[in-house]
Amino acid sequence: MLQTGLQKLKSAFTESALSKARIVVIEGPAGFGKSELLEALATHATEEQAIVLRAAALRSESSLPLTVMRQLVDAPALPAEQGARLRALVDDDQAAAGPGSADWLTSARTARMQKVCAAVQDLLADRLVVIGVDDLQYVDAASLQYLLYIAGRCRSSRLLMVFTETLYYQQRDPAYRTEFLRQPNFQRIRLGSLGRQDIARLLAADGHSHPDEATIDEYLAVTGGNPLLLRALQEERAMIPAPRHPDGPRPVTSEAFALAVLTCVDRSGPMAAKVAEGLAILGHMSTLDRLSRLCDTTRMAAAQGLRALQAAAVIEDDRFRHPATGAGVLEGMAPDHRRRLHRRAAALLRADGAPAAEIAPHVRAADGVDEPWGVTVLQDAAEEVLADDQDRLATDYLELAHRFCAEPQRRTEIRLRNAVILRRSNPAAAERIAEELLDDLRAGALPRQHHLALADLFVGHRRMTEVSEILTALQEETADSGPLALSRSDTLLTVVSDPYAPPPVAHGAGAPPLAERSPAGPLRPLAQFEYRKALQPWSSLAEGDHDRIFAAAEELLRRSVLTDATLEPILSAIKCLQFAGKIDKARHWSDLLLDESLRRNTGGWHAMFSVLRSDVALQQGNLPEVVSIVRSGLNRIPDRQGSVLAAGLLAMQVLAQTAMGNYEAVATALNRPAPESLFGSIHGIVYLRARGHYNLVTNRPYSALDDFLAVGRMTENWGIDRPWWVPWRGDAAETWLQLGNREEAQRLASEQLAMTGSGNARVRGISLRLLGEAADSGRRLTLLTRAVRQLQIAGDRLELARALYELSEIQRKLGHTSEAAGSSRRAWQLARECRAEPLCARMRQEHNEAVWEVPTETVAVDGHGAKLSESEKKVAVLAACGYSNRDISSRLYITVSTVEQHLTRVYRKLNIGGRQQLPVDLQFEVSEIA
Repeated sequence: MLQTGLQKLKSAFTESALSKARIVVIEGPAGFGKSELLEALATHATEEQAIVLRAAALRSESSLPLTVMRQLVDAPALPAEQGARLRALVDDDQAAAGPGSADWLTSARTARMQKVCAAVQDLLADRLVVIGVDDLQYVDAASLQYLLYIAGRCRSSRLLMVFTETLYYQQRDPAYRTEFLRQPNFQRIRLGSLGRQDIARLLAADGHSHPDEATIDEYLAVTGGNPLLLRALQEERAMIPAPRHPDGPRPVTSEAFALAVLTCVDRSGPMAAKVAEGLAILGHMSTLDRLSRLCDTTRMAAAQGLRALQAAAVIEDDRFRHPATGAGVLEGMAPDHRRRLHRRAAALLRADGAPAAEIAPHVRAADGVDEPWGVTVLQDAAEEVLADDQDRLATDYLELAHRFCAEPQRRTEIRLRNAVILRRSNPAAAERIAEELLDDLRAGALPRQHHLALADLFVGHRRMTEVSEILTALQEETADSGPLALSRSDTLLTVVSDPYAPPPVAHGAGAPPLAERSPAGPLRPLAQFEYRKALQPWSSLAEGDHDRIFAAAEELLRRSVLTDATLEPILSAIKCLQFAGKIDKARHWSDLLLDESLRRNTGGWHAMFSVLRSDVALQQGNLPEVVSIVRSGLNRIPDRQGSVLAAGLLAMQVLAQTAMGNYEAVATALNRPAPESLFGSIHGIVYLRARGHYNLVTNRPYSALDDFLAVGRMTENWGIDRPWWVPWRGDAAETWLQLGNREEAQRLASEQLAMTGSGNARVRGISLRLLGEAADSGRRLTLLTRAVRQLQIAGDRLELARALYELSEIQRKLGHTSEAAGSSRRAWQLARECRAEPLCARMRQEHNEAVWEVPTETVAVDGHGAKLSESEKKVAVLAACGYSNRDISSRLYITVSTVEQHLTRVYRKLNIGGRQQLPVDLQFEVSEIA
């Protein structure tokens, strides 16, 4: 494009040399090379021995008379005599006119203009003269009149007048254009955007030997073919190479590009600059009508500004071509001016009925608005953006709303809502807000109607001490007015017992229903709330209707969308499945929700589901998985040091690492300062259990006992003393066994067993193992065999390994060497799979490791169904579980001879030498046997 323009100028130059004066106006948007083209002509004219008079008009000097003429007559190329003569004439005229003079066109000036024209004609008699003026739109009126006068009286002379002018620049007085157009020797050269071939040549000249189509497309998309922007982008790419984005142009971040954009906008005219600011402020919500109102101008003027920006390739379809362009315009605005425009934009959008989510960014950018509707817009916008999982933006809006809200009650509501949303990404920050509100309650500054909502906040963080304090204070306030009555909405938000535990499925003799138990602490007077009907849809079902309870929990999980309101019911439903022994289903739903929290970038929720999922993995004996899940959860929450949730996750990791024998890592974790509020929370229960188990394995049994008994006191006081959730009696019983007090261990294990319904095989199995270890030899075999059966059903490999090893020991003492060998071998294999190094070390110390190794020819479990008949499989499973042939005969109602025949065929089909080589995984199929 520039080469074509230069050729036209050279042609005009040639004609002017033949005494055919030419007037050429080079038109083009800002940044399209007009000045560069004029410079190229000046160079060419100088080489051809022409007299070149150059001037550059400036916007700041457009009101000063004859500034352009002064530049022209001061040109070094002027011969001395003519130069002095012209300068004297201009000096006289400047002195006569003075700055700001309106009546400058007088007879005296006309006479001076004639003299100037005569002096120029004298020059033209000897040589060709080229007058070049850059930015004609800025030329002062007096100079413009001189130039028009010269152009009209030197048509048949060797004169070439070349001007550059920015397209669509709003002129103060466009009449001069008509005067130029009337000249018969007038010519216009219009510059346009560079095309693909021009860009390719430009890139090739800059070092790209063969720029590919994608590169050309990218440069064209970002710059629109504007030469100035192209050069700026080339500089950036040379300095900061960046990979191309698959969904659009690469980011543009350099200062050079931003400055080039601002230059184009500035040189496109005042109206274009105003419109560019309006576009940058309004973004995708801009319309011609809104632009004109925001810029306080007419629609016609705004349209002209848009045309100037489109011509300069700064915008396309009334939108900036690249985010960096709009960002550059915003950055170039004075901060106060930018805030004022954002306030006006917010008011305009609200008047137009725009959604709150479109208005709030302007309120935020303006740092608030002094209008009653400002706080409402921010609150509404927070809920709207939350639907798109923009929780951080939602909290920003609410924090700003809180800062500008003057109503105390509403300020509290905003803080409460903000704390709920913050649980998604920053639980520690949410806790801090709850603590601040609790301080207000203690000072009597928190309205009573918000007490239950505050209690619910602390329930969400499992901080039951604070829940107790709030609800006790609330009950004291209402004591004079009779029984405490809560609305259904309050009930939905108030959970004063274990928020995870399902309704009791079955009760043992030692555990009456919750409603019948005597108060154990300040929470008990409020324990009769029917919160379970609201929070847990299965709670209203009959206590023994297990199938319907589990079906209701699964139905809730299938139908619920994860939100702040459904988070607690979802957590509760998964726990219901987990406590009832539906461990595979609990794992499935936990995995789904972990994936969803990752997809939605809600680190706080991810940490909450990580607690659940790690507990499931722990109950399956998958210790490395616990560590991995905890690490993932911790990595996604900030401010771990002050987070009770983070401490709960670390406690799960400590439990797993203790069982794995990684004592150094455990000691490091336990030596870190724990939040003071941890030990008033449910997460603190897990922490104390974890610390207790570490103390136990590192030979500090009394410290361990203190921790376990403290857990017991906390669960009793909070009304969550349920062994399927916190089996602290089993922990204490194990400690008493280590201390040699079998009677106390037996008492605690028996109490735990009595409190555990038949639906929780894992806790029953652990309790039976402890009873077996505490019992005399006569009862030990029966109890441990029952424990193994329960743990096989539960699928807890680690606890099963412990029970099997204890079973093998009593079998060995009783002379059942074959069964003992099978049990110990399976215990060894399970302990190794769980990476339970302390258990493995104990077994190594007491026995020869080689006897437990499985021969390499042993078949995989996956092949059993295809190789064995149904009857053979049942016999093989029971044999793998350590049952004798007589026990199998009694259980399956077949003769001992038939058992032996089945086993013979099993050994032959599986190509093994005996029951010691039966695959260990067969034992987990025992639940399928009637």
